[in-house]
Amino acid sequence: MKQVFRSFYARISTIFLLLIVVLGAGWVAIAFQSARQLFSEVEQVLNRQYARSIAAEIQPMVSGGFDAGRVRGAIHYMMVLNPMVEIYLLNTEGKILAYFTGPSDKVEKGSVDMGPVRQFVESGGDTLILGDDPRSAGRLKPFSAAPLSMGGDTGYVYIILGGTRYDATLRMIRQSYILRAGMVALLLALLSTLVVGLSLFFLLTQPLRALGDAVRAFQKGEHGRRVDAHGRDELAGLGRAFNEMASTIEADMEKLREAERMRKDLIANISHDLRSPLASIRGYLETILLKDAQLSAEERKNFIEISLKNTASLQRLVEELFELVKLDTRQVQLRKEAFQAAELAQDAVLKLKPGADRAGISLTVDAPQDLPLVMADIGLVERVLTNLIENALAWTPAGGSVRVALERENGTVHVSVIDTGAGIDPEDLTRIFERFYRADRSRDRSRGGAGLGLAIAREIVEMHGSALTVESRINAGTRFSFALTIALVNQSSAN
Repeated sequence: MKQVFRSFYARISTIFLLLIVVLGAGWVAIAFQSARQLFSEVEQVLNRQYARSIAAEIQPMVSGGFDAGRVRGAIHYMMVLNPMVEIYLLNTEGKILAYFTGPSDKVEKGSVDMGPVRQFVESGGDTLILGDDPRSAGRLKPFSAAPLSMGGDTGYVYIILGGTRYDATLRMIRQSYILRAGMVALLLALLSTLVVGLSLFFLLTQPLRALGDAVRAFQKGEHGRRVDAHGRDELAGLGRAFNEMASTIEADMEKLREAERMRKDLIANISHDLRSPLASIRGYLETILLKDAQLSAEERKNFIEISLKNTASLQRLVEELFELVKLDTRQVQLRKEAFQAAELAQDAVLKLKPGADRAGISLTVDAPQDLPLVMADIGLVERVLTNLIENALAWTPAGGSVRVALERENGTVHVSVIDTGAGIDPEDLTRIFERFYRADRSRDRSRGGAGLGLAIAREIVEMHGSALTVESRINAGTRFSFALTIALVNQSSAN
């Protein structure tokens, strides 16, 4: 039972049921009270002349002074004609001089508040005015009143229109068939309202239950679960928010899975790149140690040079890893300054040109004379150019060319490194900036390098608010491009 009432539908239905019961009881109470007041007002208006008629009948009997015995017979006759009323004779202070009720009726009050009596006499009884009931302390009833001259004094005829017999009759009416029929009709109306209301609540809370089922299913791992969120109400908005949240979480989880895959690949690649040169170094050193006396000076020198080469490769790998970690965590602070990008490109080309000449590859810079200064970190931009040129030289065959092209474009200096190498397979273009990625021909391990150069270049370019892009065709060459912001000093000079 407790589990049932934990649902939103059960709780709101219970509240609705309580409201129906309270409203029904209130309606019945108000209906009875209004009906009673209506009956009282109608009876008072219809009988407003009743006290005046009685006063006229008994006036000759009290003209010389009040005598209860003289008026008792006349009033008793009048009460026989209308047994529902109670007749009292009052003096000017409201004291009861005589009363005429049933033989077993008792009077609890000896006086009546004269305020309502005078108000009734002055207004003529056109509106409902309630007065004291001498037979019930604190109870007010409709009445009729009229002045009466008693010798030298003035008194009043005070008639309670709804006496004890009237109350008994009213109680009997309450138990009558008509009242019971009204109560049955009211009960049926309440039940009908309850059934319709509960059905509507069930329909209105259906989207909320569906949303709850979807949330629980999502919690259990059904990440593709969504809800039907049509409409403009709050529940539809909540459903759309859930769908968007679920899609975001699902996408984030996919990114986490991809990051985990890349982490595993990274560890595997680092392990391979460290294991190979370490094994080579150890092998040559062990050979020198075991066969030192049998080795010639030339062989010993060759073994040491190979070991030093592998040591340099390891050192470069470790340095690039540290550099990439610093770039990822933004531990590297940009030190921007204005410089001439063409001069920086020329310096990078001159540094790498001897190796290009030995490989039989043409390495040149193509830049206009009027290029403006750019604002960037000159050291990091030089690293980008060096990595891109080295990558291009590594995958360009003898007789090919590598060209660094610079041009002004939309408030920036556009820098491109263009080669005539083997090109990159379209399937690999989206992954060439991943660390240690060598799935395509342009990233083969046999060509050397740790596979971190492009990843480092992309991080540096993104730190400058730009993007490193690539265009490539198989056996036709590759172009890597990025943009550098023109320094504001150029605008000041132009002004």
